[in-house]
Amino acid sequence: MKNIGNSCYMNAALQALSNCPPLTQFFLECGGLVRTDKKPALCKSYQKLISELWHKKRPSYVVPSSLSHGIKLVNPLFRGYAQQDTQEFLRCLMDQLHEELKEPIACHNQEREEEEREEQREMERGTTEDDFLSCDSGGEMGDGEGGGGGVGSLSEMELLIREEAGRSISEKEKLKERRLSYCHRRTSSEQADEDADVDTAMIPEPDNEAYMHCSSRSCSPHPPDSHSKLSSSPPRSSPLRTAHSYVLKKAQVASGGKRRSEVRYRSVISDIFDGSILSLVQCLTCDRVSTTIETFQDLSLPIPGKEDLAKLHSTIHQSAVVKPGACGENYNTQGWLAFLMEYIRRFVVSCIPSWFWGPVVTLEDCLAAFFAADELKGDNMYSCERCKKLRNGVKYCKVLRLPEILCIHLKRFRHEVMYSFKISSHVSFPLEGLNLRPFLAKECVSHVTTYDLLAVICHHGTAGSGHYISYCQNGINGQWYEFDDQYVTEVHETVVQNAEAYVLFYRKSSEDAERERQKVVSLAAMKESGLLQFYISREWLNKFNTFAEPGPISNQSFLCRHGGIPPNKYHYIDDLVVILPQSVWEYLYNRFGGGPAVNHLYVCSICQVEIEALAKRRKTEIDTFIKLNKAFQAEESPGVIYCISMQWFREWEAFVKGKDNDPPGPIDNSKVALTKSGGHVQPKQGCGLWADL
Repeated sequence: MKNIGNSCYMNAALQALSNCPPLTQFFLECGGLVRTDKKPALCKSYQKLISELWHKKRPSYVVPSSLSHGIKLVNPLFRGYAQQDTQEFLRCLMDQLHEELKEPIACHNQEREEEEREEQREMERGTTEDDFLSCDSGGEMGDGEGGGGGVGSLSEMELLIREEAGRSISEKEKLKERRLSYCHRRTSSEQADEDADVDTAMIPEPDNEAYMHCSSRSCSPHPPDSHSKLSSSPPRSSPLRTAHSYVLKKAQVASGGKRRSEVRYRSVISDIFDGSILSLVQCLTCDRVSTTIETFQDLSLPIPGKEDLAKLHSTIHQSAVVKPGACGENYNTQGWLAFLMEYIRRFVVSCIPSWFWGPVVTLEDCLAAFFAADELKGDNMYSCERCKKLRNGVKYCKVLRLPEILCIHLKRFRHEVMYSFKISSHVSFPLEGLNLRPFLAKECVSHVTTYDLLAVICHHGTAGSGHYISYCQNGINGQWYEFDDQYVTEVHETVVQNAEAYVLFYRKSSEDAERERQKVVSLAAMKESGLLQFYISREWLNKFNTFAEPGPISNQSFLCRHGGIPPNKYHYIDDLVVILPQSVWEYLYNRFGGGPAVNHLYVCSICQVEIEALAKRRKTEIDTFIKLNKAFQAEESPGVIYCISMQWFREWEAFVKGKDNDPPGPIDNSKVALTKSGGHVQPKQGCGLWADL
């Protein structure tokens, strides 16, 4: 990548991300999901850059000017040509990519689910067998958008699947007449307490194409040449549909007087980089323990000093090297010899090198320092909710869920009031087999706990000036390369091990996942005839090919909650799905669960009706508002002026503009008004968050 003016911090970060196969494969193979109406559309700039980097006919270097321009629009910090921090750039870039690519995961409570089941039963009683809602007959699939070569496509399996795609439907089905009409359509933290219910809701502004909102072209009918894979009515029921599907967590939140189903968001960024930490604080007076679940995209680890390192090594020695017979068991000379050899080994590794080269710090030391218990006392006492006083306490944390790719940031820079300085201590890190099991909570849901290094970003220089480069392992040939702006050099792994690491990227390592992929490739190669074929999410298939733990099959990227295709996705359905033979689908379903099973695609008529009703309501409300506002403006001296909560007004405005599908609910002025004795209401003092109407 060409340096376009002190942009080494950006180039090093982009090369590290580019060599993360789960992320790069997504942008190369799942182009149909890279859609946004948010400015500056940084995800599209990043997709273009990745396509240029991994294209077979790529130039000797690329110029990331489009992405550089976009990041400067997002964050003024990166404007101009001053030197910047690569970690801050990474956080800003990934936050913006998540914001542009996020999709809601709607969670409904039990009552809502029961209502939907009752509505479904009523529909079944009022329809014929041919009109029954389900998913089960075959359909034709053409090729979706590819990635332009590089990083290896979705493995041999998808290539085999694509060869059979054109032969997946009979000539009789191709001649069927189809008449269709359509229309357009992190959590950052969770609090949990032993004395209180859990509230895990956080609702950002829903302002992207993933929402089923109605635009100015919402209700235009689809032209006569409708999509070849979409039928005008739902198919018959399928026996495979009765299998259990992946159930999302349910919760509910009240906001401004309206009850909403809890809305969670996910994106490829959160799927790959998000993990969670369980933080616990114990009051040393009443022993009450409060817990907090926090989401992280990277771990910022301290680099222990000499004294901290000595304490850590002492703790490790005491806990890991147990004297024979200490627990009352019988022991012999061989046991004592093993104990002495292990103790000497640990002494040699941790103490002797420090006499000659200073303290030796390992990545495991940094992790141990991060997860070590902190005493809360003195000026840092804990405010206990049970005692209602400041108390001494202990705070510690454990990993609750491990991310697919673990990003580790070493805190090398310290900024004081008057000056800044850099910690240049060498931190040794493993290229393979980083084990995080010692830092896991007992409730941890992750099974794969070992990681292999993918990339490392290094900083050469001082806190005031310097230069960034990155070392990355190529996912195709396994070789390590040094990326220094437009210069790329193959290096030996010993060069990487001796690097002054600043940011490290580790990927989960699993031989079982690779065996699963080989098994699926073998099944796809059998080419059994006369069996059903199933549609599966291209996004989940990318997870299967690149994740160590892909999780349950999720087809929600192309299905609505009723089991059909959302009306706004019909025109790019090829980019969202892949056809699998029945043998492959059954193997994946039996292995991972999830679903639902889909072997017939149809546009959801229920979503069509809902969108039309929302569009009508929006038009009525905005037209009425404009009419009344014009009449109000025409009055020379209005007798009464009303104030309304700006928060509620913004929610209503987002609804009528199509940015939010949920109406705002009853007007709530409780945050901006005071009710005094006698029922008199007046605005709160110093509160300017209202609109004059």
